[in-house]
Amino acid sequence: MPLSVLLVEDEPDLVHVMSLSLTRAGFDVVSCGTGEEAVAVLAGQDVDVMVVDRGLPDGDGLELVRRVRRDGFGGSVMVASGHSGIAHDEECRSAGADEVLKKPFRLADLVARLNGIAGPQLDAAVCT
Repeated sequence: MPLSVLLVEDEPDLVHVMSLSLTRAGFDVVSCGTGEEAVAVLAGQDVDVMVVDRGLPDGDGLELVRRVRRDGFGGSVMVASGHSGIAHDEECRSAGADEVLKKPFRLADLVARLNGIAGPQLDAAVCT
């Protein structure tokens, strides 16, 4: 059974290429563009992994991570962000993220990092 990934990203083109790559890599992908939509998705279905953008239209993605962790989300969380540095990574992990991926990133790196936090899936080479 494929792992389910919830993409929380508001840039439609990025959602499209990420969804396509993750689907080809064997993940079941659901996407939404706001933190509130993500909370609604999590209330209605099981999700194994979340990929959360920091800059969401309704707030900082880290607030979403804190909220879903408080609400009991036990899956893996990856924060995808244009921010970088040790302090940023520590802030993301403190909020409850398991992994931080700096934008821009290669799609193969996204798949490989998700496989690393969520368990083995299909080979990341399908995204290169």
